[in-house]
Amino acid sequence: MGEKFRKVCVLAGMHIIALLSIGCALPCFSFFLIQFKEQFQVGSGLIGTANSLCIGFTNIIAPVATIMNRRYGYRLTILAGATSCSVGLILSSYVTEVWQIFFTHSLLTGGGVCITFQTMVFFVGMNLKKSNNIGNGVLFSALGLGMLVIPLLCSLFDYWFGWKAAIRIIGAISLHSVVISVLIFRRSFNPYMEQFDALPQKDDDEDKEKYDDEENDDARTPMSMATVADDDTNGEASPCDENGKPENNDDKKEKEVSKQPSKKFRCLLPMFRSSLLVFKDYPNLLVLSVSLCFICVGSSGFIVHMIASVKYRGVTDFESAVIFGVFGVGNLLGRLTNAIPLYFKLISETNLFILSLFVVSICMSLFGLCQTFPAMLFVASMTGLFCGMYVPQIPSIARLIVPKEKFDHAYGICIVPSGVTAIFGGYIAGAIYDSSGTYTLSFFFAAGNYIIVVAMLIVSKLVTRWKSKSTGSRRLRVPTNDEEDAPVTAV
Repeated sequence: MGEKFRKVCVLAGMHIIALLSIGCALPCFSFFLIQFKEQFQVGSGLIGTANSLCIGFTNIIAPVATIMNRRYGYRLTILAGATSCSVGLILSSYVTEVWQIFFTHSLLTGGGVCITFQTMVFFVGMNLKKSNNIGNGVLFSALGLGMLVIPLLCSLFDYWFGWKAAIRIIGAISLHSVVISVLIFRRSFNPYMEQFDALPQKDDDEDKEKYDDEENDDARTPMSMATVADDDTNGEASPCDENGKPENNDDKKEKEVSKQPSKKFRCLLPMFRSSLLVFKDYPNLLVLSVSLCFICVGSSGFIVHMIASVKYRGVTDFESAVIFGVFGVGNLLGRLTNAIPLYFKLISETNLFILSLFVVSICMSLFGLCQTFPAMLFVASMTGLFCGMYVPQIPSIARLIVPKEKFDHAYGICIVPSGVTAIFGGYIAGAIYDSSGTYTLSFFFAAGNYIIVVAMLIVSKLVTRWKSKSTGSRRLRVPTNDEEDAPVTAV
């Protein structure tokens, strides 16, 4: 009973942290996109790029989150990310030049969101197996709830205090994620943390707790083989100098000190090497990574310009907040209920992923054609619902492809290319509007990216089936001890 209670506390805490970080940052800037555009007197493409960069950095620097998580643990990593997110959001209200928004919102806020959110995704993927879909649904639903609540708060704060003060208030609210991260993750411990030679090793009983039963398993991963090579030199005969005489202890100490910096880099290089080689070992992960590239182009273009598009169609600020809120409600329901058909085994993760992408492509196309407020509400709710259905499947599918000990590296490197392509989504959608004067073509472009992904995944499934039939055998992953949920000791 105590273990389940700790697990519920951790999931609830991570949901609140995600709500106060990514749930505040992205909807807030999207709501005030037109105000930033009018202040700087720039086109929709340029100002949309700033928010697209924020979305892109959420994926681009995921390997940085992996390294920080493995070296410093969950608590310090989330603490640093939450602080960067809230500070960047507050500083965005003080910018006076357009280039400054790329530093405050795109880099600080986007980097903080990535470090915070991806670390929690790693936590769910590496510690919850049986309830992985439920954990991802609870975590990813924070963005849907943010889309519901934050635009309404922005509308009220804008009416009472002005739009710049509204951003500062939202940034102050986001700052509470720092406190919650300290309360939830009381131990800065990760069972897969790298043992760096430059850091003193602790033998406290608290640090010896494991998320899994690792007493009979080797806790080292392929990313830490450099440290194994250093340990193999212990016990050898004392080296001699160039004259053949044994070296003094003082000389040995000086050489050991001089070698310390190189050891640090030798510990980091295998991480990047192993992360890149994971695509060779697991080709399906490469297919998933390419699919995410197109998905992020379409989603960033749609989310960045969604509120601005309805305002240009004659909708008031409050009604636009309601439309974005309905999109958030659908997104929230989709993220919370996506595990239901999977739990009853009505559909697989991959098929649910493909079906949701196809419906989203249709809804995005229809949203660009809607001219009445009720029609916008309905289409926005359906778009949000199926967006919420497919997003939590991304880490779940990645978790099915790779073993648990490689999940954080594999997932981190998998979403990096999609972060780069997400940068162009907001710019291209805005540039299409600037040239055509309507967002209809912009949303057709966003929907087209989803259609490409659906076609890619269907072809990939057909090729896989054809290969399995031609060889007459299927490669099945051998179940391991990590099929059970690991004990959660973060609280």
